[in-house]
Amino acid sequence: MAKIAIVGAGISGLLAACYAAKAGHQVKVLSYGQGALTVAGGIIDLYGYDAEGKLVTDPLAHIATLKKPHPYALLGAQRIEEALEAFKALTAEQGYLYLGDGHCNQKVPTAIGSFKPSCLIPPSIESSAIFERPKLIVVGFPLLKDYYPKLIAKNLRHFFGDKKEVTTVEVNLNWPTGREYRDVSALDLARELETSVGRLNFITQLKGKCGPDCALVIPPILGERPELSASIQQELERELNTKLVEVSTIPPSVTGLRLDRLLRQACLKLGVDIVEKAHVVGFTSALDASGSHIRKQESKEKAAKICKTLITGGFGASHEYSVDAVIVATGGAFSGGLVTQMGRMYEPIFGLEIPVPEDQRDWSHQYLFCGQPQPFAAYGVAVNENLQPVNPAGEIILSNVQFIGRSLQGYDFCFEKSGNGVAVTTAYHAVKQLDTVLADTAALNAALF
Repeated sequence: MAKIAIVGAGISGLLAACYAAKAGHQVKVLSYGQGALTVAGGIIDLYGYDAEGKLVTDPLAHIATLKKPHPYALLGAQRIEEALEAFKALTAEQGYLYLGDGHCNQKVPTAIGSFKPSCLIPPSIESSAIFERPKLIVVGFPLLKDYYPKLIAKNLRHFFGDKKEVTTVEVNLNWPTGREYRDVSALDLARELETSVGRLNFITQLKGKCGPDCALVIPPILGERPELSASIQQELERELNTKLVEVSTIPPSVTGLRLDRLLRQACLKLGVDIVEKAHVVGFTSALDASGSHIRKQESKEKAAKICKTLITGGFGASHEYSVDAVIVATGGAFSGGLVTQMGRMYEPIFGLEIPVPEDQRDWSHQYLFCGQPQPFAAYGVAVNENLQPVNPAGEIILSNVQFIGRSLQGYDFCFEKSGNGVAVTTAYHAVKQLDTVLADTAALNAALF
């Protein structure tokens, strides 16, 4: 049993922790922040648009055509398909099912009345009823911020033309004293619908206004807890004799919070130790720890390729965690996993330099929304097939360290619609390659000491 440290508690970090624990390792997650699930949502975008901006209908078939250094090209289509099935199995074990596979992009409704492609989705977002039923009712709630039923209805009318009847209806929930004087989020509504009184109130106001010929388009409010979401949806659909479809909204993302909660619960059951507020600021290498035992002077450079401990710091105190291997899931530049300066980008824990143009004007196209991938989005840590960091010559920099998720180079997650897909698949692949990484590191240790 090896001591595995996961740095970061987003979707890729928590998934890697679950898989490593299932493989029998002793796993510790060092978390400094919430992760991006509340932003990215709980849906798994695998690959939505090609380099020309055209919709991809079969993601796995297109992924098979990608070239390195794209993370998918490093993994291969077969490993990616395995990773998706492993994700579905893990979430199903926690009572929260995901629909779909890697060969089909599904149409996910959004909070502006459009549709985006995604691969794996929870049943509450499955939108076939919107396309199959002649009537659509967009449900709104007073005080719910950043959700506009009339805009959604207008764009759905534009999308479907005269093929469907699209209307709106407003539901008032009975808030505790004082709640009516502040903005309400979808999370408030989700918690309200976890109560029998909240569900009864919802049903009473909509009964008679809908039926089997219509679909209700709602914000993501079918419970905060993943284990309750399906039963809430089934109860409301049974009582109203209709179909409910949640839309994908801006943060706070209830669907993302459900997945975050699910993964943390899975980690707890598997014995994963999650250390909160653990800001990893550095590491010690084999050379730092045991330099005096190195047999040959020329071996010192190789010894630095093994991480022995991770150092966390904050509030005037520091702590060291001994590790056999490290999986880094700290995200990209927006989350601090990569640091940018004028003409420079680097990974802060291990000090890995990211090759970028010296002139920062060359990092991007003139216009942000230019209909093509942005150069800066593809900057990241270069890795090999085991996801170990490598230098420009392809040589391994740190033998027992792997990078997953957004910190990897070679892809534009926003343009491609591939963010959570890369996170899910690289987390699975990193753990699958752990035995190889550990064996190589053990051999290097033996050769040095």
